[in-house]
Amino acid sequence: MDVVCRKYSCMYNDRAKCTRNNLKINSVADCGDLKIDKNKEVKDVSLDMFSHEPNIAPYHHCRTMNIMCDSNNCIFNRTGECFSNGIFVGSEINDAPCNSYVPR
Repeated sequence: MDVVCRKYSCMYNDRAKCTRNNLKINSVADCGDLKIDKNKEVKDVSLDMFSHEPNIAPYHHCRTMNIMCDSNNCIFNRTGECFSNGIFVGSEINDAPCNSYVPR
């Protein structure tokens, strides 16, 4: 499973990839493990995103990452664990929604 995250200010974000070993999605399908690093430099990629390839971490299969999910309405939730092929966490002002959430 690959975990892509657009919440660049999170301390676990490494070039759009989540570096946690365990991830928790809460009941409203937000990343419950979000830890904002107020000192982390977050580059505005929108200024030059079409002039060159973005600097993102390479794909890596997170075989050791456990993704727990409290959102019982998601089709990927099986007994509290996520069984999606990949997770995409978005970037909102205050939250980091699981954009891979698909309602039953």
